[in-house]
Amino acid sequence: MESPQEGVERIGALPRVEARLQDEQRLLYASALVWLLFWGLDVLWSLTPTWDTLALRGGWAAATALVGVSLSRVGPGWRAVLRTLVAVVLPNVFMGLLILRLGGSAGHLFSWLGVMPAVALLVGGGVWHAVASTVLCLLMASLVLGAEGAPASKIWVSLLMLVFQTVGIQCVFFYQRLLLERVKSEAEKRLAVQELNASNERALRAERLAQVGRLAAGVAHEVRNPLAYVQANLRFLQEEWALASAEGGDPEVVEALQESAQGVERIHQIVKDLTALSRAEELAAPAGRCALGPVIDTSVRLASVRLKSLVTLAVDMPGAAVAHAEPRRLGQVLLNLLLNAADAIEDAKVRDGRVALRVRQDAERVWLLVEDNGPGIQAEHLSKLFTSFFTTKAPEKGTGLGLALSRQYVESFGGTLRAENRAEGGARFIVELPAV
Repeated sequence: MESPQEGVERIGALPRVEARLQDEQRLLYASALVWLLFWGLDVLWSLTPTWDTLALRGGWAAATALVGVSLSRVGPGWRAVLRTLVAVVLPNVFMGLLILRLGGSAGHLFSWLGVMPAVALLVGGGVWHAVASTVLCLLMASLVLGAEGAPASKIWVSLLMLVFQTVGIQCVFFYQRLLLERVKSEAEKRLAVQELNASNERALRAERLAQVGRLAAGVAHEVRNPLAYVQANLRFLQEEWALASAEGGDPEVVEALQESAQGVERIHQIVKDLTALSRAEELAAPAGRCALGPVIDTSVRLASVRLKSLVTLAVDMPGAAVAHAEPRRLGQVLLNLLLNAADAIEDAKVRDGRVALRVRQDAERVWLLVEDNGPGIQAEHLSKLFTSFFTTKAPEKGTGLGLALSRQYVESFGGTLRAENRAEGGARFIVELPAV
């Protein structure tokens, strides 16, 4: 009884068998065309059209093509028979008939008998095909020489020369195949080493990112507790001062307490967003109806911690836009695009840096555009921008994973993420999502 693993392996091998059969069929069709076109050499040799040789070559080509058609319609046993027929029997028999018609042993085709074993190797693929073809081509040469009434000495000399020629051609063929296999093996080895090194590097970077994520989650958790104390104490002070202000307290102190409470609430929201962001993979749900307003507010709030000291950030979102997406992952995408824009402006030392997040929509699609007035994207980098581990940043500033993951997330929503340079200068990243 076949095990499940064997069944899987058998099913997986089917496409490879089909591909091999198709390659064999293409080779046989090409061989049939070659046998037919060689009639031109027959005409050049005899300096007149030889219609009987055209018929012979046509029969050879037709038989070869018929074998190619039949390969995919018979079982493995019959395929072996057909391969022997087309690799060993047909070439030697038809070549013998052509030699008898075109000058016998003195003709130009007689020495070509030595090539038939190489044809058997090429078409049949097995060493025993070459051995059988060698025996058959010597038999055909003997029949041709015997039909001409050649003396035994000439027959033996001709056969000996034919053997040397056949062995020489096969040795060259085997040597070339050995060289090709060696080159292929070395190339595969180099490729395997490169892939292994790249995989190790990706694993190290992924581990560093995971450590940073765990560290961020831990820091956010530790900050949350003392932050709760500060919020509670501020509320207590506000309440106490409100009672005092009713009896003539200083209104400036009330305003200072309110501003402090707002600042602490902002810190609390940032810590909350950071915690949620570090657990985005764990909490990610299937894409569905996503209101863009809260997602944009969270992303802008997190990004403004860095953007505030570098650029002026503008948000343009007319109406209440809704798209098909997963909120946390979309938030990651927007945060990454905003921070990338800030990095580009900082690296280029652009004065009066500006970043804009614009939302546009119609009945079917929603577009989120993140634009900046930085240096833009170099033309040679546009095609590689979303490739994993490709980055133009310094090693301590970027890993080359942000844009690749962002595109992966957007495509999982059924959308697209692309980049372009603005005509007025700077870069533009366009997130296109299905509308809801």
